[in-house]
Amino acid sequence: MNKSIMSEIYKNNEMLFYLRTHPEWYKTLHRHPDVYKEYLKNAKEELKLTFNHKIDRFKNQVQLLSLINEYMKR
Repeated sequence: MNKSIMSEIYKNNEMLFYLRTHPEWYKTLHRHPDVYKEYLKNAKEELKLTFNHKIDRFKNQVQLLSLINEYMKR
């Protein structure tokens, strides 16, 4: 596998975790380093690291805080 790709993966614990849990990507990235962006897209989607997932998490946290606030007012 390309050293620059490996160094990028080792810098990010989530991407390293995804690579270790999906070993087929080792072979794919070794043979076709140009699919690295596809690897990142798949990993972020499965690990729920995309912008939409972050917005949903934030929305859920705000919703929880509003429920707690309502409960505290009673």
